Amino acid sequence: MTRMEKIGRNDMCNCESQKKYKKCCLEKDELELRKKRRTAVFNRFSVIEDPRDNRGKRYLLMDLFVMSIYGILNGYDDFVNLAYFLEVNEDYFKKLLLIDKTPSHDCLSDLFSMIDTEKFTKIFIEWTKSLLEEQTGYTMAIDGKAVKSARDKINSGNTPYILSAYLTDLGLSVGQVDVDKKSNEITAIPKLLDLLNIKGNYITIDAMETQESITRKIVSLEGHYLLKVKGNQKQLQKDVRKYFDEHLDNKEDLLVDITGFERNHGREEHREYYVSHDPSCITDKNKWDTVKALGMVRVYRIIGDKLNIEDHFYIMDTKISIMMFKKAIRNHWNIECGLHWRLDVILNEDHSRSRKGESISNLALMRKIIFNLVRLDTSFGKITFKKKLVNYRSNFSKIENLIFNVLPEIA
Repeated sequence: MTRMEKIGRNDMCNCESQKKYKKCCLEKDELELRKKRRTAVFNRFSVIEDPRDNRGKRYLLMDLFVMSIYGILNGYDDFVNLAYFLEVNEDYFKKLLLIDKTPSHDCLSDLFSMIDTEKFTKIFIEWTKSLLEEQTGYTMAIDGKAVKSARDKINSGNTPYILSAYLTDLGLSVGQVDVDKKSNEITAIPKLLDLLNIKGNYITIDAMETQESITRKIVSLEGHYLLKVKGNQKQLQKDVRKYFDEHLDNKEDLLVDITGFERNHGREEHREYYVSHDPSCITDKNKWDTVKALGMVRVYRIIGDKLNIEDHFYIMDTKISIMMFKKAIRNHWNIECGLHWRLDVILNEDHSRSRKGESISNLALMRKIIFNLVRLDTSFGKITFKKKLVNYRSNFSKIENLIFNVLPEIA
């Protein structure tokens, strides 16, 4: 503990100079503390390889990361405006980080375009793994998201697409990979799964990715899956539909949970959940050899005076309980409102135009780091994500606490 932490500003200094602390060693101790704080701040992330040439380098990599966090938290989604924000607050950052001046937009753009995204992603995922003491029994949603404003007009107008994994129970982003412009999510999902720790967790993915190769991949990594079955797997859908058509009248072989009517967005919904541990109805048993259970959700939806009934079908690799089945299905959509919506609407990801080199993916990772930090910051009590941002933007000391106290504690 430093002298600054032990004595008050108006106390006599411990160095026996017979002067008040504020007139003696306070400034020196503050400088020492800031040096210690900035070298320890990104603990785990400090191992990221700095891609810049050592010649003429005037900023520590972690200092640039810290300033980027300030900019993104304050709503700046491109390097020009982020650099201007830093310039406007230059006196603050000079004192905080012991720098001579704030970086230019070229400095920031060059850095994020050169960082090795693959290595950065692995470090991010290792960090998220370390946040959780026990990582089994969770539901993990995987879904893709476009960064619309970063569309590259030069390369046939391709829109960058990032596949993300989201721990729906805890509301944490736990990984991402780029979806190659010549490929799709089906080929990207195995790459993401290889990076994650899915052992004992329940993976949910959209119906288009219900493929036998993905089911086998999940099982090989000791995870569980709960996948929707639609028209892209016609025979499988036909098999599961026929099974429930034949068994709904006599529910002895089914696990059942029925909800009451719920009012939601101006409509009333009522859901019936069914699970069977008998997959013998599946025609192609070689293709779907990992399937151990079937599921169905019947949704009754009343809009005005009109009743609409929809059936949704699922396959699982384990004899799942009805409550886990229900939880996993309802949690899957949290990735849209819990993660993607917040990245777009609150952290401005959809408006980000940065597309030089690896900057799209690296900025996406920075936003996810920030997203997790904000989620884990309990210093404001129980308030919404958006209200936390209001606190950060109104007082930089709140961001200091986030970076120098919250992050080191969980890193």
